Amino acid sequence: LQMSEAEKTFAIKPKTIFHYRDDFWFAWPDVVDVIRSPIAQDSHGRIYYTDGRFPKVTDATIATKGDGNHPTSSYRLGIPAPTTAPVCTVQQGGDVSDDNPNDDETRFYTETFVSDYGEEGSPGPASLEVTLRTPGTAVQLTLAPVPLQNANIKRRRLYRSASGGGEADFLLVAELDASVLSYTDKIPTKNLGPSLATWDYLPPPENMTGLCLMANGIAAGFAGNEVMFSEAYLPYAWPEVNRHTTAEDIVAICPLGTSLVVATKGEPYLFSGVSPSTISGSRIPSMQACLSRRSMVAMEGFVLYAGTNGLVSVDVNGNTALATEKIISPEQWQSQFNPTSIVAYSWRGDYIGCYTKPDGKQDVFVFSPANMDIRYLSTPFDCAWIDLAKDMMRVVTGDKMSVLAGGSLPSTIRWHSKIFSLPERTSFSCIRVKSPAPERVGITVMADDVPVIHFAPGTFKGSVVRLPAATGQNWQVMVSGFGQVERITLSTSMSEMPV
Repeated sequence: LQMSEAEKTFAIKPKTIFHYRDDFWFAWPDVVDVIRSPIAQDSHGRIYYTDGRFPKVTDATIATKGDGNHPTSSYRLGIPAPTTAPVCTVQQGGDVSDDNPNDDETRFYTETFVSDYGEEGSPGPASLEVTLRTPGTAVQLTLAPVPLQNANIKRRRLYRSASGGGEADFLLVAELDASVLSYTDKIPTKNLGPSLATWDYLPPPENMTGLCLMANGIAAGFAGNEVMFSEAYLPYAWPEVNRHTTAEDIVAICPLGTSLVVATKGEPYLFSGVSPSTISGSRIPSMQACLSRRSMVAMEGFVLYAGTNGLVSVDVNGNTALATEKIISPEQWQSQFNPTSIVAYSWRGDYIGCYTKPDGKQDVFVFSPANMDIRYLSTPFDCAWIDLAKDMMRVVTGDKMSVLAGGSLPSTIRWHSKIFSLPERTSFSCIRVKSPAPERVGITVMADDVPVIHFAPGTFKGSVVRLPAATGQNWQVMVSGFGQVERITLSTSMSEMPV
């Protein structure tokens, strides 16, 4: 794999990039989780994201202004509830001598805020009790100013209590501009609007992070040891009843269809349900804690994350396995791959992991679950974006964005086998490299961490080479160069070498 020439230069050195649309790219200097709007044919072009400060939403009208870094601006996600109850005054009028207690009406009023997107939040406190002695009496409502905020509030809705059929509810009285501070209610009960339906449509917690979207339109996030779910297709509404806890603090979450894999500092969990109110979770019996939040990515039918002993896979049924068990020992994993530093991406069925080596340098490994091998990229990068429509992986180094595998010349490869533990004083006499161009391949054979033989690219002649006399218990093969390698075989004799 090789990188193309730089396609774009950002105004910052990003840790997260996101392709919004056309030539607009969003970039952040921090770790950010982004989802597109799940709302059908969203005319506002909204995206939602968490950046470690507070959850946000932006849209086409404010995100792409100017020529600097995008998004230019955003709103706080969620609609806050009013904090002040309406003040109600019964206006005198009609037959004030009517003192028939049988036609007295008792009311309560409340209000909600509505964003410019038409999103309605939860109601504020109810007013004091209002008693109308005479039917049809008007009620003067005094409203508090909308608090200073960044939630894009444009309107407010007034509701009043009404009873019928043995049940009491709050029905819509009027929708007003947010700046209106008084209203006179003369509306007969029969002309009231629909009932209040957003009782628990709370904004997400300030410290929620890890925002992602499940296949059924439910957004998910986490904070501490609490995982939370939005109402379906309403990523601004996060009822408290849609929250669940785990035994240990959550490190990362990742959707798999209509399920959510939750990796913690202890055992992982799987949450599933067709609607937010029916979602339930179960603990997965695995002792593999997640060591890096950004190491968890969705593959094809399962997720992978950096565990204590290697890459851990969890599928939609809750089955778990140590995916790298056959090729990387726990000791290799901890000493060579620095799992707490891994930032991963899924592309073409491979797990691409950026990590910091023990010497402090950056490196990139590529794990293939299908072929069960690990390769290395010759050029590290800082962050990436997977373009599924074009089957491209765009990577950023510093402030420059390029396309991986976009070059015209072959790039160097680096690969090593797992360590094969054999009986003490095992020896091999020859090695065979099956390659269309073996002269482009470099080979190093190690026994007990000591080089037995080394061929730099361009010095390997033929396909079979005799090895010098050497014995050892732990054997390993390393490959470098520019050529494709199909198979490598070590044998104790030339006669045993397979064709």
